[in-house]
Amino acid sequence: MQVIQSKKLSERWLLTANLFANTGNAMIWPVTTLHMTISLGQDLTMSGVVILFSSLMNILGAYIAGKLFDRWRPYPTLIGASLIAFFSLVTLFFYNGWSVFAFLMMTASFGIGSVNTLLNAYATTVTGKNTRIIFNNMYIVLNVGVVIGTLAVGYLFDYGFQWLMLLAATLFLILTGIAVSVFNVNTDVAPVMDDGEAEEISHEGHVDPILTRDQEAVKEPAKFEMSPLLWFLAAFLFVIYLSYMLWETVMAPHLRSIGISTRHYADLWVLNGLTIILFQKIISTWANKHPYRLSVISGGFVFASSFILMLFVNQFWQIVLVFELLTLGEMLASPQVPAWVAQLTPKEVSGQAQGFVSIMISLGRMVGPLYGGIMLDHGWFNPLFLSVFIAMIVANVGLLIVARKKKE
Repeated sequence: MQVIQSKKLSERWLLTANLFANTGNAMIWPVTTLHMTISLGQDLTMSGVVILFSSLMNILGAYIAGKLFDRWRPYPTLIGASLIAFFSLVTLFFYNGWSVFAFLMMTASFGIGSVNTLLNAYATTVTGKNTRIIFNNMYIVLNVGVVIGTLAVGYLFDYGFQWLMLLAATLFLILTGIAVSVFNVNTDVAPVMDDGEAEEISHEGHVDPILTRDQEAVKEPAKFEMSPLLWFLAAFLFVIYLSYMLWETVMAPHLRSIGISTRHYADLWVLNGLTIILFQKIISTWANKHPYRLSVISGGFVFASSFILMLFVNQFWQIVLVFELLTLGEMLASPQVPAWVAQLTPKEVSGQAQGFVSIMISLGRMVGPLYGGIMLDHGWFNPLFLSVFIAMIVANVGLLIVARKKKE
């Protein structure tokens, strides 16, 4: 007789794993462009090419991890993904010259993309809280990791790129230990919904009937299918993270070129993280009382406005104010999207659904640095920000139209 595993993942361990993964990740993305332009003598366009291929590997990792979560075993998949990230980063401590650096960044991105997708998929299985609260908590912890990681970048980069890679590798080694210890759990669990979320499902998405185990055994396997709303959410994620990636990559050397130090650049991200940590609960309390579309789309418009304002700033304190506006838009939209996707898709394909979120984020991250690098290498600073502002407005308006039709 087969024994069905009943142990469930606690939110505390999920958040702990998320903290280590995102702290390690935050030590990598700011220094990729800096290391290539300052230490390896490459231009911004070449840096964008490396990040493009790294993002492709991130997408591949997210896709494979999502499939394995739904159709194989999440537990060994998470352990394997964590080890891939660890071995890539620890090797970067010893070998970080031009060609080796590019290759290892790609393998590390494959592992990190897999880990992020798996942790989001595990989040849909945690019981005791509704999905929106769990993803909001994941988002807050993510930004705690951003604060810690960017502080490390600001204070350790001048001592050597390799020390950041060793520290990031250590964090992924600890993550592997956490995965081995506590992630061997039952993942066939439906999340808890609050009344507001259940009401929205009646308008905007599907709702799964409650089935017995015998009924589940004979019903048709669920499939992940793209609806018009999911397509526009995909476009929204792509444009938002393409734009966001400009701050994570090409803005670092650009700010250095106008006299703003790497430490001040890191301070921007610390401020971003602290703002989210302090005010995300307030934002989430408001967002959880309203449909997903309201917080996501309003956040998208606020986010877009920060880029048009970049055309008019030339001092660091002005950049700080614009960055805080960007952070407000991020707080409204980012944690709500994976929860919205989870609500729109069957729980049996939660791995593929969260893989879809990770893939669209990675596509934006892939194109953003290359596009920004080409524009800034030609000195087209204003056209860069104007173009991404227009793209975000178009994506937001499209999402608004489709979401309203879905409600009707």
